[in-house]
Amino acid sequence: MSDAWIDIDLDAIANNYREITQHLSPGARVMSVVKADAYGLGAVPVARTLQKLGCQAFAVTTAEEGLILREHGVEGIILVLGPVSSEQMAEALEGDLQLTLSDFYMLRKWEAVAAELGKEAKVHLKLETGMGRTGFFEKDWELLAGLLKESPHITPVGVYTHLARAAQRDQAYTRQQVECFQRGVKVLEEHGFTGLWKHVCNSAAFLDYPEWHYDFIRTGTLLIGHFPATAFAGKLKLQDPWVAKARIVSLRRVPKGTFVGYQSIYRTKAETQLAVIPVGYADGFGVQPHFVPQGVWDFIKIVIKNFLALCGIYRGQETVTLQGHKIPVAGKIGMQLTVLDVGDLSCETGDEVVLPLRRTQANPRLLRQYWSEKRLIAKRNIKEGFLQSYPEYP
Repeated sequence: MSDAWIDIDLDAIANNYREITQHLSPGARVMSVVKADAYGLGAVPVARTLQKLGCQAFAVTTAEEGLILREHGVEGIILVLGPVSSEQMAEALEGDLQLTLSDFYMLRKWEAVAAELGKEAKVHLKLETGMGRTGFFEKDWELLAGLLKESPHITPVGVYTHLARAAQRDQAYTRQQVECFQRGVKVLEEHGFTGLWKHVCNSAAFLDYPEWHYDFIRTGTLLIGHFPATAFAGKLKLQDPWVAKARIVSLRRVPKGTFVGYQSIYRTKAETQLAVIPVGYADGFGVQPHFVPQGVWDFIKIVIKNFLALCGIYRGQETVTLQGHKIPVAGKIGMQLTVLDVGDLSCETGDEVVLPLRRTQANPRLLRQYWSEKRLIAKRNIKEGFLQSYPEYP
């Protein structure tokens, strides 16, 4: 058994999916977003779980992600949200993936590749309404409709946009985006492209705008047990399916004044116990995304925090949870080993600690070890005569 791993509760995923479906507007379906390996939960087991519950549509970012799902028996609609190169087209079409068409270069290339293969490329048209990333601008919608009529191997089946500020309480920008999207749909319908599946709602918009559920809502954040912002807390009864853990691999008592870690930035203030856990920044522990200050006060807090660190005072120090207690990291986090100051807490080597890892930054090896151990447990249970099954992954 590994000394660092991630626990995944697929029953929690199932609970969250049921909660979401209970709040769908009539006629709408869930398109489960399982990009980035289902936000670090394991795309294959998550998609399989959702498929058993009746989910018929999934969204990923890359063709490779979609093909992995197909290879492991995931059926139904798999929509690739990101751009797909002409070199990936053949595999994508063979895998019956639906693609996002978001610029004219793709349209020309895809038509040529699909014609050469004798295949039909089913696409969802991405309209740029204010996200500023990919999609056709409003000035190009008439041209898009005309070129689609001249591309017999490209079959539009859906149309969507991406909302940039749905999690913010100021609704003006979001409503502006949806109004723009509606104009785009009207242009397409006027040129004969009717009956396209429409989808605009991400997790935040799903909660706030039931009138825009349309044919699909795209949700990933809610499925993994998180609300898109604190203002949404309590709107659904979500469960967290993800816990990162590690075992204490070394424990010793040290005197007051002991320096700990690189650069000796930490010094014990009293006689204490130091515990070592086998995780570090190579596993995503202590790695934080770069946030742009949202206003002057945010900027001031960042400056103060850095100034205090210069003086040897560390605010917001990383902590783990041991026996329900918050335990501080002692000194700098290492690449694969980290020291904890556990004080006089009664503990021993082998005890589990809970880690505050960000899901998408956790090293995938932790998840692979988890599924590997699941398979070993399943084999052991079968050998011992117990009837218990776990999903195989990958």
